[in-house]
Amino acid sequence: MRRQRQKGLALVTVLLVMALLTLLSAGMLRSHQLLIGGVSQQIDASRLLRLAQAGEQHALASLRREVGEVLQVTHVRQSWAQPRAFTLGQGQLSLQLEDLSGRLNLGALMAGKEPDPLLLKRWERLCHSLQVEPPALEGLAGQPMLDPTQLRTLPGVSAEVMARLQPWVVVLPKEARLNINTAPALLLAASAEVSLTVASQLVSERPEAGYPTVERFLALPQLEGVGLDRRGLAVTSRWFRLEVQAEMAGKRMYLYSDLEIDLDTHQVRVVRRVFSAMREQRADE
Repeated sequence: MRRQRQKGLALVTVLLVMALLTLLSAGMLRSHQLLIGGVSQQIDASRLLRLAQAGEQHALASLRREVGEVLQVTHVRQSWAQPRAFTLGQGQLSLQLEDLSGRLNLGALMAGKEPDPLLLKRWERLCHSLQVEPPALEGLAGQPMLDPTQLRTLPGVSAEVMARLQPWVVVLPKEARLNINTAPALLLAASAEVSLTVASQLVSERPEAGYPTVERFLALPQLEGVGLDRRGLAVTSRWFRLEVQAEMAGKRMYLYSDLEIDLDTHQVRVVRRVFSAMREQRADE
């Protein structure tokens, strides 16, 4: 009887040890699978990163070929403004350049100790068009403007309000002016104090090669008697934002690169890069 009891205890011990070993093996297998999954994700991310950077280089090369023409007149029918999509290796790329001078420049608005009065009126009209109560900008006075998200520190600028404003504003050097050849109708309406209907007509009737001068734009019959001030307006730009969508094996990544053309050397340089899993909203959407 005693011997049978000892055998029974030994069997239970063996079963417990086997169960423990099974649990340990399962845990090790799970850890191994997670490790392999993590490494696989890193490899996929690295491949997407290289693909996006290749797209950036392609866009830079294209813009460099047009620099001379772009610096004379910048308009949306030039090659740089046309979206591109192509296959590179096992990945797909979609490229889109936006003229950042087609947005309201917060850098110029807040360049002085107080907001520029003329640009402030345009800012307030833009806010009203977006059904946003214009936030008081005094809270940013005296601070260097580095990014539009600084608006988030102002009273009343919630995440929802910031999402509405973001596609329409930018922070550029104070000399950057609104390009009437690329600005959307909503910004032209805010700048010219005309209705959105009239501004939409101005956009649809832009010359094939853009307005050669601001004066030609101001001479339009639709703007007669409006008293539009030419200050803060331009027909050229040297600041652009590139959106690269890279896709491979069902996975997708976005690269946003801010580009600047140097006036002296005509070189195009990248001043900022942001990688994202989410696409940024555009003003025309």
